[in-house]
Amino acid sequence: MNSKKNFEKKIAKMNFEEAMLRLEEIVEILSSQKINLDSMIDLYEEGSVLKEHCNKRLEEAKMKIETVGKKLPNVAN
Repeated sequence: MNSKKNFEKKIAKMNFEEAMLRLEEIVEILSSQKINLDSMIDLYEEGSVLKEHCNKRLEEAKMKIETVGKKLPNVAN
């Protein structure tokens, strides 16, 4: 549990690109199946937190874009 809190704090400080890179690393490690079960579980938990973090960052970006779009004048083509 304590290790989970440690990577949650670290992930919270990551930008989207850093989180995606780490998530890709985890997928590669898990795909290799060259680690023990406990490590697999830890990586799976970290990956779940990373996924949530990335989804949150994307949603925040979407909301910002929508807000800016509403402030811009409509341009007729």
